[in-house]
Amino acid sequence: MRFSAAAILVALIACRGNDWSGSEVSYDMIHVEADKLAVKTGPVGHDQWKSTATYVLVEAKNTDSRDLVVTLSADLIDAGKKVVGKTRRESIRIPAGGSRLFALVDDKQVERKEATGARVDVRGAEVVEYPAPFVVTDGHVYPDQDRAVVAGYVVNNAAREGKAMVLAAFFDEKGRPMKRTSTLFAIAGKGKRGMQMVGPDGSRGAYLFIGEVQY
Repeated sequence: MRFSAAAILVALIACRGNDWSGSEVSYDMIHVEADKLAVKTGPVGHDQWKSTATYVLVEAKNTDSRDLVVTLSADLIDAGKKVVGKTRRESIRIPAGGSRLFALVDDKQVERKEATGARVDVRGAEVVEYPAPFVVTDGHVYPDQDRAVVAGYVVNNAAREGKAMVLAAFFDEKGRPMKRTSTLFAIAGKGKRGMQMVGPDGSRGAYLFIGEVQY
C-alpha cells in the first residue's frame, strides 16, 4: 500500500532478536517491487565504518496474514546483465499486509560505478510471534514545497528504557523509492516521542518504521 502526501500511516516494525525462532513460510508470500527498485551510490555506515558505496533501494510486501521477518539480498548487475557485485543481507520485520523499504548495501561497502540494476532475492521469511517492542503511531505525511515531510510518534511498549532506529522511506510521484533515512531514538519505558523527517526534492509519498531495537 502506497501512502501519498495526504495519507495517514501507522507503522510498526522491529528487527530480528535473539530470543525467538519462528517457522519459515513460502517465499511466494513476499512480493518484491523489482520493477521499481533504485540503484544509488552515496554515504553509508557511521563513524569509522562510513564510506561511499553502491546500494539498492527496494520495497517488499508481506502478503501473509502474520508478521514476518523478511531477509533480502541482491546481485548488482551492469547494462549487460553481468554481475558486478553483491549486497549484504538485510532483515526487517514486516507486518501482515504491509510493505517496507530495504537498503541493500554492497557487501564490500564500495562504489560500483558499472552497476545499473539489481536482481533481488528473498533469503528468509519467518513468522514473528511476539508484539513489536517499539511502534510508530499517528503517522502522517504532508507536502512542503517540492518535498514530502513525514511525522509521527515513536512509542516504547516496554517498561524499561530502550533505543530504536527510526527510519523514513521516501518515494516519488510514481511510487519509486528515492531515499531512506534514519535516526536513533532513546525512549524511557512506556515513553513516547514525536519526530519528523524531511524527504528529498520531488518526493511525494513517505512512511516511518522501526529498525533495530536495543534494551
